Amino acid sequence: MSTRAVGREVTQGQTDAQHVFLQQRLEALDTGWEELGQMWENRHHLLSQAYAFQLFLRDTKQVEGVLSTQEYALSHTEMPSTLQGAEASIKKHEDFMATMDANGERVQGLVAAGRKLVAEGSVHADKAQETVDSVESRHKRNREAAQELLGRLRDNWELQRFLQDGQELTLWINEKMLTAQDMSYDEARNLHTKWQKHQAFMAELASNKDWLDKIDKEGRQLGTEKPELGTVVTEKLEALHRLWDELESTTKTKAQCLFDANRAELFAQSCSALEAWLAGVRAQLQSDDYGKDLTSVNILLKKQQMLENQMDVREKEVEAIRAQALALSQEDANTAEVEGQFRAVEEKFRGLRGPLHERCHKLLASKEEHQFNRDLEDEILWVKERRPLAVSTDHGKDLPSVQLLIKKNQTLQKELQGHEPRVEELLGRRAGLARPAERVTELREAWQELRLQAEQRHRRLEQAHAAQQFYFDAAEAEAWMGETPPWPSGRTGSTRPGPTCWSSSTRARRCWRPPTSCTASTTTPARPSPRCSTSRSSCPTRWAATSTRPRPCSACTPPTSTTSRP
Repeated sequence: MSTRAVGREVTQGQTDAQHVFLQQRLEALDTGWEELGQMWENRHHLLSQAYAFQLFLRDTKQVEGVLSTQEYALSHTEMPSTLQGAEASIKKHEDFMATMDANGERVQGLVAAGRKLVAEGSVHADKAQETVDSVESRHKRNREAAQELLGRLRDNWELQRFLQDGQELTLWINEKMLTAQDMSYDEARNLHTKWQKHQAFMAELASNKDWLDKIDKEGRQLGTEKPELGTVVTEKLEALHRLWDELESTTKTKAQCLFDANRAELFAQSCSALEAWLAGVRAQLQSDDYGKDLTSVNILLKKQQMLENQMDVREKEVEAIRAQALALSQEDANTAEVEGQFRAVEEKFRGLRGPLHERCHKLLASKEEHQFNRDLEDEILWVKERRPLAVSTDHGKDLPSVQLLIKKNQTLQKELQGHEPRVEELLGRRAGLARPAERVTELREAWQELRLQAEQRHRRLEQAHAAQQFYFDAAEAEAWMGETPPWPSGRTGSTRPGPTCWSSSTRARRCWRPPTSCTASTTTPARPSPRCSTSRSSCPTRWAATSTRPRPCSACTPPTSTTSRP
């Protein structure tokens, strides 16, 4: 029992001075205890707030350290001067931003803790609010600075890629400039060879002009999208165009020098070399080899395509010889000889166009013929591979095996149906070809036989399925009858069930009719029933061949007696 309870019990009902004084002291004790408890609560609350604020200050110090590290990294990132360095910087900065997102959770946790202190009315609420505002502001600035830096790094990557493409083109131009500046063509016997090499060199320059155009287009687009990069891009494009113009000028100067070195000798060598090449082409066009199979025909077609491409290149050489002939006719008095030599070469060149197209047409026809033969052989092989499935005499040994064979035959029929358009297309393609029709006839007959055998096999399997279903139902019925106990003899006053009536179902029903007027239709041959005096052929009960459920005799009625069956 507590002291206050004992005191109240002692002073209860007492009016003397000592008891009254004791009661006052007890009341003062209660008041003091309540005040002490309230002071403890206040102290505990203040200490809890102080502890929470110290935790907040600890987290603030850690978060501010992270934010300071981020600010330093963002302010000391430099733009790389190479493409590889730009790619590495982008990857590094993306990892840095991923780390920032991870640290963002710590920042949000600190902000939530500070706002909780403010909401609870902590004595340090002002300091907490000031810290929260500072951390949120710094974190937001760092994220904005990171996004801005990422954009500048990507812009720098595009600039470095453009500068690297320009540097590669610059190196290529400088390399070709050395070739264009080579003037060692004093010996006349090598003049035509050098002229041909220079013509190929000029063709190479023309084909690589697209390289310059592509870089120019990318540079202009980059300068339009990123105006701050416009100055660097413009300077690089101007330098590239200046180098390219110098290369073209040097190339034209060398071509003119080669032409002026010995025009007559160059003209003669050019005509002689072109005539030798035309003779080789003519010999190839006179060949009767159009391929013995599809592979050889494809090889010949590739050679034909290369020859046609060479003809297009040589046509430019004919135009160059024409210009040489015109220049010589203006300077030399022997104009008729030069003109006649050029005309002879030009006629030979033009005369090869017809045989070239004719040989191409024959090669295409040969390819079509060989392609048809290959497709024909493939289809005949396909039909032969599936014929054993269609002519198979395996009709199954039981109901599951027959069902499996039916599914396989259905799959074969679907495959034939899907393959029919291919065969019809191949047989229709035969109309435009001049090959013997023996193999085509063989394919047509084999295809028709395959379809016929598949259909016949389908009918045989259906019949086998019906028979196996019948045997299965009969076995089920016999098993059921063997398990049913016979009715006891000598019982009177009750109507007993007659024989069992069966259909193709595995279930049976009893005919509730006296045995003298009902017979059973069983799965065995027609013979008198052991419980009926009438044969099966004269029994009034008939079962539909397509029925799947048993039907009771028309004269049968359910039993009315309550006598139970054994």
